[in-house]
Amino acid sequence: MRLIAIDLDGTLLNTESQISAENRAAIKKALISDCIVTICTGRATFDVKALLNDLDIPIIAANGGTVHDFNYKLLSRTLMDKEAGKKAAQYLTDHQIYFEVYTDDALLSPYDGEQKLEAELDIVTSANPNEDRDTLWQGALTQFKQFGIKPVPDIREVFNGDEHIYKLLCFSFDMEKLKLGLTSSGRHIIEILPDESGKGRALKELARHYGIEKKDIYAIGDSPNDLSMFEEAGHRVAMGNAINELKHISTFITKSNDENGVAYFINKLLENEYQ
Repeated sequence: MRLIAIDLDGTLLNTESQISAENRAAIKKALISDCIVTICTGRATFDVKALLNDLDIPIIAANGGTVHDFNYKLLSRTLMDKEAGKKAAQYLTDHQIYFEVYTDDALLSPYDGEQKLEAELDIVTSANPNEDRDTLWQGALTQFKQFGIKPVPDIREVFNGDEHIYKLLCFSFDMEKLKLGLTSSGRHIIEILPDESGKGRALKELARHYGIEKKDIYAIGDSPNDLSMFEEAGHRVAMGNAINELKHISTFITKSNDENGVAYFINKLLENEYQ
């Protein structure tokens, strides 16, 4: 049995944040070909479920914060320490950095977050006239379009309750503000996670659950937060649009996310054309 772990943004999803018919068909083909397919993403589980729609497959979400089996059965969760999270949230608030808090039921965001990011974008593009404003803003819109996003008056209040908190995601157009980060899933994003979390650890746990050896794990990704996933896989598939760091350690470079790169690799694998 083989385990195929697929990242979402920049990998399975195209630039319209959609799963193409070709990619969806390839996953279904893999499922009936003695393969287990899992999504391994920084997104929240409920957001992934909405994107998958009729695909019932295991989900590693919040960068390893939750691991779900088929039928949405929870296998494990890794929570953020509330006091550490509270300190991070205060720092981000003091430095006017947009951030979201990932919980079981929602992505909490500041009620005025979109307006503040627009103002920040105006400042950045004024100082850097070569930057394409529309392209930059599309990155922010991806955050606001996530399923389950919930603006709240004071996002810091969540740390005083009993909510399960998995991570903080920070987004800024000012790259200087993001030099506090631990892991990154995109140019303008850094994520603050528990030390015990991470895609690699969660993927290893899921493989152990199914009795699958490292040599039979295939990881597909494009961003820095996919590095730990690659470390646990015997086969490392970098997207055509992946960062060079992933390409340098990959065993295969597929097509880009807008060229159905996931389907391209899966079809090669199932047709025994991947060596």
